[in-house]
Amino acid sequence: MGFLPPLVLKNPIWVHAASVGEVLCTLPLLKKIKRELPDCEIVITTMTRTGNDMAKTQILEANAVLFFPLDHPFILRKVFRQIRPYLLLIAETELWPNLLLSCKRRGVPVVLFNGRISDRSFPRYRLLKFFFARYLKCISLYLMQTEKDRQRVEEIGAPPERTRVAGNIKFDQTFPSFEPKQVDEMVRSLGLRGDETILVAGSTHSGEDELLLSLFKVLEPAHSRLVMLLAPRHLDRLAEVEKLLEREAIPWTRRSSLPASLPAPDSAEKPRVILLDTMGELMKLYRLGTVVFIGGSLVPVGGHNPLEPLFFKKCVLFGPHMFNFREISRLLTEREGAIQIQGKEDLVLQVRRLLDDEGARNKVGEKGYQVLQENQGATERIFKEIKPYLMKKLNAE
Repeated sequence: MGFLPPLVLKNPIWVHAASVGEVLCTLPLLKKIKRELPDCEIVITTMTRTGNDMAKTQILEANAVLFFPLDHPFILRKVFRQIRPYLLLIAETELWPNLLLSCKRRGVPVVLFNGRISDRSFPRYRLLKFFFARYLKCISLYLMQTEKDRQRVEEIGAPPERTRVAGNIKFDQTFPSFEPKQVDEMVRSLGLRGDETILVAGSTHSGEDELLLSLFKVLEPAHSRLVMLLAPRHLDRLAEVEKLLEREAIPWTRRSSLPASLPAPDSAEKPRVILLDTMGELMKLYRLGTVVFIGGSLVPVGGHNPLEPLFFKKCVLFGPHMFNFREISRLLTEREGAIQIQGKEDLVLQVRRLLDDEGARNKVGEKGYQVLQENQGATERIFKEIKPYLMKKLNAE
């Protein structure tokens, strides 16, 4: 409603990143801005609580992390009086009509960065072009991920002279690195010994957990040390997933309830599935995976970021529904840096093959890592494009 905590800021940059994915993609850019222009102040707004928590813990460059206000002129008037931004940066495709009009009226430049128009949303945008065209003219610069995204945003009303292709900043994401001692500590924190075969299922959605648990039961007889790390995308689904685990009679535990010490070697109570119920751990736990499955892809959600496990050279699989990461998934599959499966039977076949063939999964992981390395650099290109807007204020001061 626009009631913000007291802000003692001097014309900051306002960065809007809706959820966890958008928050993470802003991180390399904001670090770059603060390195080059350390006096710049930054306010971040998010739409989701998980994104807000992530911004507070991961983006230390931010002077304030707030929730995005309702897109109403009276509420935004109050917010603009308190924040007084001189530049608005929008991650990906968050097009709020009154926000854009408010910026135009106040002379605040708007830059859309890491922009994309998904296969699913493009027909709707095109159908409502008569509505969006007015607001799209309020955006000063469009920095799109791919040429297709650039063409699409022009087709729905963006002025062609304001559109650029800058690449996907997710390739520049900051990844953690670990010493062997730290890896051993992670293993111990999960109650494991270190000789397990670990299947990581990251960011799963309803309809996928059943298939993954069925996969686990098929694989288990041939892999006595198989452990699944199951990470639902939304923590409010934990009770739903727990019911599935109980129904399948698979020994399991929540991540938060695990002791820090090793289990007894022959413990009958040793969990076979670890349900990840904590925030911000999945990326580092990919480091332990033997094979990694990316959720939201067996059901038509659009998939999630497949790059995080590739930094650790892990063998990555995802389903047919990767339209939120269309270009990344295409690059990976073309270069054999990930495996796209078509359904339940293919999932069983591929995971069984990969668990039995270390050379095959290492080859996929190496090629995926090469794709990750070769496509970095979007942060520099985006910063170069927005630098004139940043310097305009500094020169005025």
